[in-house]
Parts: sequence; structure tokens; C-alpha cells
Amino acid sequence: MYSVLAVDLDDTLLEDSTTISARTMAALDTWQALGRRIVVATGRPPRSAKLVDPFLNDFPMICYNGAWIELQGNVLFQATIPVEDARRIVGAIQSGAPDCRLGVEIEDALYVNRGVEWTGAHIVSDVLAHTDRPAAKILTSLEELDAAQPQTLNGQAVVGKPSETLLRGLPVTSRALISPKYDLVQVIPRGTSKAAALRWLLERWGVGMEAVISFGDDVNDVEMVAEAGLGVAMSNAVPEVKAAADRMTVSNKEDGVAVVLEEFLG
Repeated sequence: MYSVLAVDLDDTLLEDSTTISARTMAALDTWQALGRRIVVATGRPPRSAKLVDPFLNDFPMICYNGAWIELQGNVLFQATIPVEDARRIVGAIQSGAPDCRLGVEIEDALYVNRGVEWTGAHIVSDVLAHTDRPAAKILTSLEELDAAQPQTLNGQAVVGKPSETLLRGLPVTSRALISPKYDLVQVIPRGTSKAAALRWLLERWGVGMEAVISFGDDVNDVEMVAEAGLGVAMSNAVPEVKAAADRMTVSNKEDGVAVVLEEFLG
């Protein structure tokens, strides 16, 4: 029997950026009432994940694509990119593509060079100057980085797309998630993923991945969907998630999470 639900937020659990439908909420309520666990697994920072719905705040939240685990305000786990490596990455983008959107997440605060409709964003003219502590995530626009056509990145001549050169030159302490769906390059600590963070929690609960139903839609969900006992791709998911999944459900706007959960709530 599946006893753990691990679910992404945007384009998966949520109808839009903030709303859980009545049908999906009823399914979550029943799942919890049966003594089963719920884990939120998102690329969002903690401050944003906690604003979705108070109901979710009682459950573990895997944030920053697995670099942070929080439960009811208590940070259980953190992984970061060392400050010298974070500065190297931020500096390469800022100098090579100065007009490209660029931000760094440090201790649940975002320092970004352009106005964005994101919770807790601090608009700054010099992102590198604010990269003074280890980073949970560095993000930039995939389209803008490739359109900027810098000659060098990370001290390397650009060969092919600038985003590809950036990835080849990343420090060994980091890795990148390329998400055309959201026009994002997300650089996160090496070894982190939603799946790895979920395994960290499960080990402490004495539960295996075979007990998990997971849902996702984007590249940061691939490992979690692939490793779960039942991995479910939304119909609006990218091809990589669909290829990793055991089955597909309807879209987030059609209560895709509830449709599957209801099968196990009888």
C-alpha cells in the first residue's frame, strides 16, 4: 500500500500559482485522515511554498529542488553551493550577459537584477556583490542567456549555445537544471534533487521509495517520479517526466492529482 504522497506544486497540485481545487483538497484531507503522509516537493523557495495554503504548512516541504527541507518552520536539511563557487557562476553570467535576468537564492532570500513577481525578491543592481554567502540556487533566463551571445563564460570561449558552455564550466559543487518550460536555468548544489531529499526523509521514517506515490510535471521532478513506487506524470508534463513515469493523469487544471489519489482512498 502506498503510504506517502510526494507532490510538486506548480502545474501539478495547484490549479494556478496559488489555488488547490476543492476536489484535490478533499483528496488530500482524506489521504491524511487515513494516516498517510504528505510531502511537498517544489523548486520554490520556502517563503513562497508556505504561502500556498495553510493546510500544506503542517507537512515536510522539500524546497529549492531538494536543497532545503523544512517542517513547520524548522529547517531539517540544507545543501548549498560554496560561496566562492557561487560567485564564480554569478560573476560569469553577470559579466558575460549583463542584460540577462539573474538571481541568487541565499538563506531564503532572492537577490535579483530585475523586477519579478516573486515573493521576497530584492531587486539589486549588482547580484555578485550580494553573493557573499553559500547559495541554495542560482537562476537565470535560458532564452536571454542564449540570446546575449557572450564571447566567453567561466573563462571558456563560448562554443555552441552560451547555456551549454556555462554548464560545461560549472564547478564540481554544482549542477544545472534546464527548464525551457519556465525559461529557466537553475544551478543547484551537486547531489541534490527532490528524490534525494525525499529519500533523506524516508530513511528517518523507516519507509522505502516503494511506498511513495509521486506527481510531477517538469525536469526537476524526473528522478522523484522515476524512483517512486508509483510515479505519475501530469498530462501537461514535459516529455522527460512522461518517459520516467509509470502512468499519466490529466492536467493540474483537471484535478489530475485527485483523480489518481481517489483510486487509493476507498
